[in-house]
Amino acid sequence: MYKLKEDGIIAVVDMIEGFINFGALSSPDIRAIVPPMQDFLKNTVESKVFLVDSHNEEAIEFKDFPPHCIKGSGEDKVIEELEEFAEMKFMKNSFNAFHSEQFRSYIIRNMDKFRNYYIIGCCTDICVLNLALTLKTFFNEHSFGNEVYVIRELVDTFNLPGHDRTTENNAALGIMKTNGIKIISLEDLRA
Repeated sequence: MYKLKEDGIIAVVDMIEGFINFGALSSPDIRAIVPPMQDFLKNTVESKVFLVDSHNEEAIEFKDFPPHCIKGSGEDKVIEELEEFAEMKFMKNSFNAFHSEQFRSYIIRNMDKFRNYYIIGCCTDICVLNLALTLKTFFNEHSFGNEVYVIRELVDTFNLPGHDRTTENNAALGIMKTNGIKIISLEDLRA
């Protein structure tokens, strides 16, 4: 079992077909975090929310990234290995899940219930980074004492020419740490 801080919630970012199994932005590198993530989710009792890239065909994000995870394409489905843990799903049309109206409303409504946010998933340097920084700055702006954690072994990103996975992953973790986000390991959470 893993022991998270009291009032914890787990946010699982983009562990979906279009980033892992098929599509323009799928990456076999991210598949490596699936088994330890399954174990972690199976051995935690905290609430879990899945944040799912689900774009319309005219998504403005496609100016910066190839078309991906279009609604109804199959790319916007939680991977089979993790589907059983997807108690609650929030669709997003941006790489920053906080801008999903439903997710943001959920966070605001449950501010007193959830004080410790544990983020896992992909991609460390894009979706994970943006969510972690936005949550942290939102809590700071409103003087909430809520904390944001990223579990090092349960985040990863992709390898492409000009985008070295190890370099980008480490840079993103460093940026988050500099901004007050707690970078922790699974070992820190062993009960």
